[in-house]
Amino acid sequence: MSTNRKVLKVVSIAQILVAIAAAALGAIALAGAPLAEDEAGILGVLVVNIDGILYLACAFLTFICALMGVHGANQPSRLGSHRLIAILIVLLAVGTGAFAGLGREIPVLAAVIGIAALCAAILDGAVRREADL
Repeated sequence: MSTNRKVLKVVSIAQILVAIAAAALGAIALAGAPLAEDEAGILGVLVVNIDGILYLACAFLTFICALMGVHGANQPSRLGSHRLIAILIVLLAVGTGAFAGLGREIPVLAAVIGIAALCAAILDGAVRREADL
């Protein structure tokens, strides 16, 4: 197994951990949104709900991308649409970070999701080049 394949597998395993964190944050945001109504009003609840949905979408796509990366690191012909999903995650993470930044918070998790997906997309290309796919 080449170095690029090993690194793709490590990045994909890290993406699984990031996906779990994003799913937890999204679930907490959705569960806690009604409690924020007294403090932030209806607009604050809407922002928290949308933020939770965006983080859950990032978590779902990141988990799918991570599974495809772990599976495709062993056999590059099985990568399929891994790169496309990784690029979609990068775009979704940028949108999530921009939306989460409206609440005057630093969207660290969205940045981590985007960076991990960008690394996965770059490594996907390197692994495909090695395998001549």
